This record gives sequence, structure tokens and C-alpha cells, in this order.
Amino acid sequence: MFKRMLKKIIPRSVLLFYHKVLAVAANVAYWFPSHRMVIVGVTGTKGKSTTVLMITRILEEAGYTVGSTNTIFFNDGKKEWPNVLKQGMPGRFYLQKLLRRMVRHGCTHAVIEVTSEGILQHRQWGVAFDVAVFTNLSPEHIGSHGSYESYRSAKAHIFRSLDQSRRKRFNGLPVKKAIIVNNDEKDAQHFSRHRSDELWLVNERCGSHAPDGAARAVCAEDMDDTSDGVAFTYDDHYIQLALHGTFMAMNALLAIAATRSLGVSTSTAEQALEAIEKIPGRVEYVTCGQKFTVIVDYAHEPRSFKKIMALGRELAGEHNLVVVFGATGGGRDAKKRPEMGRIAAEKANVVILTTDDPYDDDPGDLIGDIAVGVLGAGERTKEGKTFFKIVDRKKAIQSALSGAAPGDVVLVLGKGSEQTMVLRDGKTVPWNDVAVIKQLLKA
Repeated sequence: MFKRMLKKIIPRSVLLFYHKVLAVAANVAYWFPSHRMVIVGVTGTKGKSTTVLMITRILEEAGYTVGSTNTIFFNDGKKEWPNVLKQGMPGRFYLQKLLRRMVRHGCTHAVIEVTSEGILQHRQWGVAFDVAVFTNLSPEHIGSHGSYESYRSAKAHIFRSLDQSRRKRFNGLPVKKAIIVNNDEKDAQHFSRHRSDELWLVNERCGSHAPDGAARAVCAEDMDDTSDGVAFTYDDHYIQLALHGTFMAMNALLAIAATRSLGVSTSTAEQALEAIEKIPGRVEYVTCGQKFTVIVDYAHEPRSFKKIMALGRELAGEHNLVVVFGATGGGRDAKKRPEMGRIAAEKANVVILTTDDPYDDDPGDLIGDIAVGVLGAGERTKEGKTFFKIVDRKKAIQSALSGAAPGDVVLVLGKGSEQTMVLRDGKTVPWNDVAVIKQLLKA
């Protein structure tokens, strides 16, 4: 609360200068550690953590010692632990200290999730990126940036500055500056137009938005989302992921392109990707012998909602699709809440609204914002029959599980792999959706 009040009082220019001074100090204090590793930065609205994890696993399969920072976990080259900071990109001193530990532990590569909020606060300052990856873009954090254009511009920062960042050598050879872009995105050109040694344009399916000029093309053939996971063919390699959803295939293609730019073979990428059994909190199946499907996912904005709800509807078929979710408070984008409610109501048979991370907001008010969209979706949505408001998240999940029949699909959305819930005045309490679901299923 106090920090939010200060932000309203102190001029924005002063705050930004303060953040930059901290960034410079952090780099100096830890001797610019990014200069001693090959650095891959991944940015976008959705799919950042998954793509970071995939790139990390591929580089590890190639025999490199790899550090990683993302929303799901941190890895300093010796150990990996859950990210409990609720930040995809940690603060300046935390990030530089972690990069220094990676150098000390012999990491040759580091894969970093880059957020627009982090760029706004200069957390990327001094980090010498070698590969910049763009996943996708949709309206998010507009309140912090002022407009969609400013949000997009922040995301593109590491692409604009890539060619001017420090040049490095690895194994006696110069490291190329490479840009990797999801070419299916309408904003792709805003990221691909910047100068680099190599440009890789990635399409979910071959034949769409073919690249021009000298750009390298990556696309999938014969994509199919089966009961075992999504499968596709690339470069004469049939790749079977244990992960569901065609959006997972796009993340995999971006990871393949990024590591190909670093000289890693498709065969190595295939072996690493097929070995990934799950990604915590990202389309994560929770199984304790029940006869219905339970999936936990981090989806918390309209675009990701559409994708996970479509997958849930497909998996449920003629059975019921039940969805449990809430909305984050603390000044986060309020406009998306009714839209998420509408999407859920259109796809699901039962919608249960609950608490996410309320921060200083009243959970009931947050639920009310979403309910506007749910109730506006049509006559099939009736409170007390197909639509429920249960503030206590554990009770909401319990209601969904106890009402599920064989063949039904239950989606628990919004928090993914997070380990805490944030309440008023910044108070945090332990919380993990998967752990709670397992506890309830076993009981």
C-alpha cells in the first residue's frame, strides 16, 4: 500500500531514473556477469516461461551448463528451485547476483524471461543479449504502460538494442546476434525489423506468412493434438510432445529456432523436447486415480483463456467442462475481467468464480467484475445452477471436484505453478493449486 502511494506522489521520470541507477549499480557490483555467457532473452505476453524452459532443456541436452530465470523456476547451473517472487523477471540486484552465480558455477549459457514491467524498470540494463525471442502479443499491463503501443515498444526493447549489445566469442568463434519471431503474430514485423546477424521467422504451420529475403524459416508439418500430446514434423523429424495444445507446438518451434541459431541440431532438440513430461502449471494434468480430467493452467487473460478453454472443450466432448478461476487485484487490468467471464461462460458447462491474488482489493468485487461477462453470455448461464461465486479458492475447487462425473474436464486457472497467494498489504500465504487438488482428490 505504501509503495503504491509513493508511486502516485513521485514523478514518473524520477522513478525511472531511480530504477536505472539501481540497474547500473547492480551490474557494477556483480561485474557485468552477462558478458561472460551466451544470453537468450524471451519476451511476449504468453508462453515465455514455457519457451524458456524448452530452450534450457535443449541446451542442457547439447551438453552445456545452463542457467535460467523465469516465472516457474530459477537455475544457477548447480540447482533448480521454484520462483516464489511472483515476478517473471526478478529485480536488478537479484537478477545480477543470480547471473554472477551462474558464471561462478560454470554456466556457458543463460536463458532469461524478459517482461515489459522489467524493461520499464530497466532490469534488462547491462544484460548483453545474444538471442532475442518473441512469442506473441496481446493487451496486458496496459495500465503500467499507458497504451498498447507503449507496451509493444517495451517488449521490443531487447530487439532494438540487440545489434549494439556486447559482442562475444564462444569456443573460439564469434556469437551471432539472432532474432527469433513468431511470424503468425500481427505484430511480428515490429520485432523482426531490427538489425541482427540472423533472423528466424517461425510459423505454426508451413505455407502461412512465408518469410521474405534472407530470413530462416521454421514451420511445422502434419501437426496433430492427440491424447498423448501434440505432435508435428519439422525438418524430417517427427516430434511427439507429452504436452497438449497446438500453442505448445509453437513454443517448441520457437525453442528449436533459438537453439538452431546457436548451432544445436534438430536431433538434439527433438530428444530434449520429447523428454519433457510436464511443465509446472502449464496445461498440467493432476491425476490421483479419479475418473475425470483435472488440468491446472496459468491462463489469466483473454487470449490464453480462449486457447485453454478450447482445449478443455475438445477434451470434454459431450461431457461437462467445469472451470474455476478468479482475477488478480492490485491495480491489474480490470477491462479483461468481463471478457474472461464471457469466454468461460461460452465454452464451459459450469463456471465457478473465486479468489486469485486479491492484493488490496475486495475478492468479492473482483468476482463481480468477472460475473458481468459471465451473466452477459446468454440464458444458459444461471447463478446457482451453472454459475457459482465461491470466494474461498479451496472450497471452490472442492465444489468443482465433488460435482465432476466420469469423463468431465475440470480446469483450474489463473495461478499455475505459483506457491503463494497475495492478500491485503502485501501479505502472502502459502498456496499451490496442484497441491490443493491432490489433497482434495485423495480425501
